[in-house]
Amino acid sequence: MSSIDLVILGIVLEKPQSAYDIQKDIESHHFSRWTKISIPSVYKKVHQLKEKGYLASTLVKGERFAEKAIYSVTDAGRAYFETLMHTVAGQYVPLTFDFNVVITNLSKMEPSCAQALVEKLRRSIETSAEETEGYAREYADIPLVGRTIFDQQRRLYEALLAWLDTFSAQFAQERGEDHDAEHADDLL
Repeated sequence: MSSIDLVILGIVLEKPQSAYDIQKDIESHHFSRWTKISIPSVYKKVHQLKEKGYLASTLVKGERFAEKAIYSVTDAGRAYFETLMHTVAGQYVPLTFDFNVVITNLSKMEPSCAQALVEKLRRSIETSAEETEGYAREYADIPLVGRTIFDQQRRLYEALLAWLDTFSAQFAQERGEDHDAEHADDLL
């Protein structure tokens, strides 16, 4: 089971297309920002899905007289897509962020450095939020589901910034009252 299978089948369910067009669709919708998907893996996955009987292909005349395969979803592919949708919807939702490791280790830093790191995290989150807003404006014509994901990211960034403000104040208060690293670890 793979989220890339779900992405590819979903794109091809919208309209039959070539592997190149699928890859371009993934890039234009910025799927790599939302899920773990690498562009080089698209071609490999398309061929695997075809081998498993989830996609069918038809050769058509392409530009410059070259033939290209246009993929469509089979009945087995539609059933697999529906199974994936139910499986993924029922999975545990991890809230892992790379910066969690920084947060858990702040108590090991000098107070001024720790506060600087919190501010650096804040700037990184703000930059990510601004980029998401930019993508949302640039791709305003994307379907509602895509816009919903941009909105979800925006709300997540807002929540992270609010949490970071609260954390920063508590951390500074804790560090100011008691420099005992073990006690600061309790806060984290």
